[in-house]
Amino acid sequence: MPNQLINILKSINKNEKRFIVIVIAFVIIVTSIPYIFGLIRTPDGSFYTGIHALTPGDTNVYYSYIEQVKQGEIIFRDLYTSEIQDAPLINPFWFIIGLFGKITHLPTWLTLQISRLVLAAVFVMVAYIFISYIFIEKSKRKLALIILLFSSGFGGALAPFLEQLKYYSDGYYHWPMDLWVPESVTFLSLFHLPHIIFSSILSLVVFLFALLSFETDKFRYSILSGVAALFWFSFHPFHFFTLVVVLSVYLFIHGISTKKFPTSFLKHALIIILMSLPAVIYQYAIIAGDSVISGRAEQNLLLTPSWWLVVVSYGFVGILALLGVVRVLKQQDRKWFFIAIWFVVQTLLLYAPLSFQRRLSQNLHFPMALLALFALGYIVKRYKDINLIKYVSSNKIILGTLFVLFFSFSNIYALANDILLYRNMSYPFFYLSSDYKDAFRWLKDNAQKEDSVLSEWIDGNFIPGYSGRTVYIGHDVETVDFEYKEKQVEWFFQNNLDLEEKKEFLTTAGLDFIFFSGRSAELGDFDPQNKKFLLPEFISEEIKIYRVIQ
Repeated sequence: MPNQLINILKSINKNEKRFIVIVIAFVIIVTSIPYIFGLIRTPDGSFYTGIHALTPGDTNVYYSYIEQVKQGEIIFRDLYTSEIQDAPLINPFWFIIGLFGKITHLPTWLTLQISRLVLAAVFVMVAYIFISYIFIEKSKRKLALIILLFSSGFGGALAPFLEQLKYYSDGYYHWPMDLWVPESVTFLSLFHLPHIIFSSILSLVVFLFALLSFETDKFRYSILSGVAALFWFSFHPFHFFTLVVVLSVYLFIHGISTKKFPTSFLKHALIIILMSLPAVIYQYAIIAGDSVISGRAEQNLLLTPSWWLVVVSYGFVGILALLGVVRVLKQQDRKWFFIAIWFVVQTLLLYAPLSFQRRLSQNLHFPMALLALFALGYIVKRYKDINLIKYVSSNKIILGTLFVLFFSFSNIYALANDILLYRNMSYPFFYLSSDYKDAFRWLKDNAQKEDSVLSEWIDGNFIPGYSGRTVYIGHDVETVDFEYKEKQVEWFFQNNLDLEEKKEFLTTAGLDFIFFSGRSAELGDFDPQNKKFLLPEFISEEIKIYRVIQ
């Protein structure tokens, strides 16, 4: 292990290690409460899907990756669209998670949850190591970790007043990000899905080793940073923009401030970028060379909300971070200079002319939290003689209460919202009847891997994750031409007319099975029974599966 990193680790004493263990335990318990509550609330005759309110339609996509690995696949396919796919989808992260599920024979939802909890623990440890590189004082290290893990914005407090303004349009959602964008706030990332947590871990590793390479001029650090970035971009290539722009701006401003061309820094930055470049080239090559991947990319509009909603989304942490930037600019500390540039650049990238703007909020919360603490330290030091400041800063109970009320209310809102929705069973993604489990198992055992299934879209969202079979429609991004296909599905299930055209549609679209449920019946009066081109194969009280006769 490189010497500088060893020195950082040695600076963390036993008391800090105990603190880290306690924090990890707390994070695991708190973020698991809604999931455990959801499991306990499972109705008789149903099974729990492990899905919660944050981006519920996405979770089944990751289930489909795990299921493909369980069925022996190494190269992934998009199971949410029925077109022929030529490009090989390589995703090392989800392959490892799927392999874990295959070896342990755990249910897919539990495989994902265990992965989430393990990675949450790893994130806390890596974050503390990075924080220890920035702060020498033990108390500041602990405070920085608490702010990072548990702070959020004003979204939860203002939600009742903003509800009437909420709307969605073409990838834009007019709503505070700390209530629905998992990447934007650390707590939501740890609460949601493992790949988001791992992305944050790799972000910290890349930037920490980049800083160490600049400080020591050792290639071992830039190489390690490049390796981490290569893995990072293998499943989140859009963060290449964050890396390149942050490093470029840092080198440029550092060169101007020192009036010297940063040759040493530049060589390390180039090593990091060039080592990570193959993953980015691969990702964009398959987008350019495969109509399915490119069609999916075109639909994946992820626009950042209005600037004032971003201010709401980060609340006092964001405001304090801005003050921290001002204070840092008056310092001559290279580390803090980098943190400030990281924060400013990544904030500006939220409005870059890119279709995936809000994905670039990934781990922005880290430099923001550090700068917020830097600003708080300045405020307390400057106004330490004021009795109120002196009293509040010395009373842990008051500090904790103020922190919960003004810094972490949105996180409490997210937890409470999940529990409330589980209690009311008001989301169609939380529970499915046992008939669904039997139907998924039948598809898995009887349909070929190249077969495609027509269903209502929510049913289609579940089928790939539980059977490993392809659907015509099931996800607004993963399904190519989603809006057109949604209309086709509505037309098909609307009535019993135009049977020849419907038979031709099934043939032309390459569909082999129809998955007919109560949700399908709600779309119209179509009755699949006694249709000459449909052969009943699986019949239960709630689900019927028909084979398409060509």
